[in-house]
Amino acid sequence: MAFPSKATLDRPDPAALVAAGLAHHGAGRLAEAESAYRRVLADHPRHPDALHLLGALALQGGRPAEAVDWMTQAVRSAPDNVACFSNLASALRRLGRRDEAVACCRRALALDAGSADALNNLANVLTDQGRHGDAATALRRLLRLKPLLTEQRLLLAQALILAGRAEEAIEELLVLLGMTPSSVAAYANLGMAHRRLSRADEAVRYYRCALGFAPGDPGVLNNLGVTLQDLGRLDEAVACFRRSIAMQPGAGHTHLNLGLAARDLMRVDEMIALTRAAVRLDPSLAEAHTALGFGLLLKGELEEGFAEYEWRSRMADFPSPRRSFSSPVWDGSDLTGRTLLVHDEQGVGDTIMFARFAPQLQARGVRVFIECNGQAVRLLSAMPGIEGVVGRFDPPPPHDAHVALASLPHRLGTMLYTIPADAPYLRAEPELVTRWATRLGPPPGPWTGLRVGLVWAGNPEFKADHIRSPRLKAFLPLLDVPGVTVFGLQKGAGRQDLETCGPLPPSFTDLGAEITDFADTAAIMQNLDLVISSCTAPAHLAGALGRPVWTVLPFAPDWRWLDQGMCTPWYPTMRLFRQDRRGAWAPVVGRVRAALQALARPRPWPVA
Repeated sequence: MAFPSKATLDRPDPAALVAAGLAHHGAGRLAEAESAYRRVLADHPRHPDALHLLGALALQGGRPAEAVDWMTQAVRSAPDNVACFSNLASALRRLGRRDEAVACCRRALALDAGSADALNNLANVLTDQGRHGDAATALRRLLRLKPLLTEQRLLLAQALILAGRAEEAIEELLVLLGMTPSSVAAYANLGMAHRRLSRADEAVRYYRCALGFAPGDPGVLNNLGVTLQDLGRLDEAVACFRRSIAMQPGAGHTHLNLGLAARDLMRVDEMIALTRAAVRLDPSLAEAHTALGFGLLLKGELEEGFAEYEWRSRMADFPSPRRSFSSPVWDGSDLTGRTLLVHDEQGVGDTIMFARFAPQLQARGVRVFIECNGQAVRLLSAMPGIEGVVGRFDPPPPHDAHVALASLPHRLGTMLYTIPADAPYLRAEPELVTRWATRLGPPPGPWTGLRVGLVWAGNPEFKADHIRSPRLKAFLPLLDVPGVTVFGLQKGAGRQDLETCGPLPPSFTDLGAEITDFADTAAIMQNLDLVISSCTAPAHLAGALGRPVWTVLPFAPDWRWLDQGMCTPWYPTMRLFRQDRRGAWAPVVGRVRAALQALARPRPWPVA
């Protein structure tokens, strides 16, 4: 019979050491736990449990890179270790290696589809990646396994809200309230969900419920303020933001929201001060920089304003798609003899407004190509200073650099007094002008009448369109002014107003259905005496054509119209009619009607 040697008799059992280490680990004696695990590895260098648990200690101690090393060795020794794959995913997530983390979670779930820890970790990583719908799927699987988990049900609701599935989120939150009736987070997220569904009044009610349990919660106060701002209840919104700031003075986003409310109230100096504070508190907050730029531009401080406005494309809800070109972004440096692709970003109005800078670039020896909305291609193709125009979805020409149209004023160092305002800088096609002249019929006799084009609404996808667009009903008093013939130039969703405003007088003729693109609109405008428009692309077009144009503006207008005045440095032939109070179009239209009556009043022939 063979007997073990003395050395073998003295060697500790690895299972017992691991168990001892786990006992220390669970009691918070981390140094003793580490010592036990290392003693196992001294005799068994590939022991999977010791390797895994040393990785867990490293992760717990804030050393994710070390944790990844230990756990990678562990899964090599035990490739069926579900818990180790799940914990390895957590360590990889800490290092920002999210794709690898997802792969580890999926490996764990392939080994054990019922691993709650792996499902939870998978949901966390998918949320980090912005894959909220996939995160919701993982959380639903987890809750089927453990339906009493309240934190994960809240996370599921949040993922559903971010995935655009607010109705489903509401169902989950109501279940959560049944489990935890005083949950501030559940009420607050119900407010968020209802706001996403444009149910602002219900959102307010749920936010107030949350505040009933946590009266000074700064996040809830901020969100309530944003919703009240949606409803136009600005004084109440301001009060919420101020209470939130009092509770959390360092919150940059709340200073920003208070600044946006100040903008809506046309307290522009206050807006600038608040957005400067937001930038100081959170220098990376793109929305704050952009809002600061907006305020400065409203005051005519173009140099700093356009510099801050450059942050716009970094905003989370920037409305234009991200562009990818092989060329570098133009930084304003010398491009003599080279080609610059200038692309649009937002609406056609911006395209028309900023196209004026092309001749300045050409004067510097730059070949300029413009990429824009297809509706503006024909219009811009004949503009001086432009080498060529392509539609947004067409292949761009070879170019050395690219830049957004709205960045040109900043790159060119534009000041209020250096805005290129020579009008017209766009021209209608002569043949189209003649064709539309025939369609409109002979003009009224000299001094006996006016032909006026009318546009009453902008693009409804613009989030503030309901504020800037009076709609046709507001403009009805203009349709029966003696001596005035009105031609509807409205395109898009605003044309629905023609069906809801009842029979219109014979002095009104709708042309919108016959207009193909902005080249047609330009040709029509050449045959008119005046254009009256809301703040939308046709107003810019009329100004760029040098046609007389009256633009009606909301109480808090876009930055380009400045904070006051009847004229604009961007368009010499434009007259501005501003709201005196929020949402009140009747006084504005009354002033427009009076001006139109004066302009259309018959005059005697001049005496030689």
